[in-house]
Amino acid sequence: MDGEPKAAEVDAVTVAGLALLLMPLLTMVHEIGGHAMACVALGGKVTQIGAFYVECDAYDSLAGRLVAAAGPAIDVVIAFFGYWAWRRARGDLGRLVLWYVWLCCAFAAAGYLAYSGLTGIGDLNPGESGGGIGPLPQPWLFRILFAVGGAFAYWKLVVLGMRTLAEMIGQGPETRKARRTIAHLFYAVLCLAAVVASLPNPVGLFVTLASATAASFGGNAGLISIGFATRPGEARAFGIGRNWILLAVGLAVTGAFAIVLGPTITPGRP
Repeated sequence: MDGEPKAAEVDAVTVAGLALLLMPLLTMVHEIGGHAMACVALGGKVTQIGAFYVECDAYDSLAGRLVAAAGPAIDVVIAFFGYWAWRRARGDLGRLVLWYVWLCCAFAAAGYLAYSGLTGIGDLNPGESGGGIGPLPQPWLFRILFAVGGAFAYWKLVVLGMRTLAEMIGQGPETRKARRTIAHLFYAVLCLAAVVASLPNPVGLFVTLASATAASFGGNAGLISIGFATRPGEARAFGIGRNWILLAVGLAVTGAFAIVLGPTITPGRP
């Protein structure tokens, strides 16, 4: 039919709206759905909730280690369920949203593993400094294992991301523009929104660099390779039209996220 796309056609406005919507939602799943909920469930008290961090008074105990691990753990759970749902989804917009959800959550989990191993900070830090899952015996060995294992898992996810995107839009030069819009534009808008939302935090530049920048620019860097992975093949009909409402909702959600959680809130304090 004349109205159906003959190849992948993906609107940049809609992709930008998805990035602005999913950045705060997936961040809150990690921070609030993971760390904060685990803190409360294990008998701790959430003392601060920022855009990219949660403080729990149980961080110096065994419960605190579980709280630290809960963020990446919830990412793994969402990634598995998101992938399962993506496999069964039919509409193009729904499939694209679910693809972003499971891939970004999977990137976050593998990225935290590699990041904590390489730097000795972060949710899965096996050392003695607070905020991670340590101290573990022979932390240097765990750091090596985490770095190697996380990097390998991340590489496999990049390959899977390339393959699954090709399942949606196909391959060949006709898909190049759509592929880069889906991957590169989404990545750029998501990263910019994350950094802007982190700037009001009261801790300072450390949170912007170690949390927001690392989680966005670093955690989702696999999208850069996915955006360039155009191989010979046949394009598939895949259409994402312009949706100004989605962009407006994304701007509103990111704005609320930055205004409310950016400066950090203290539960229970008037």
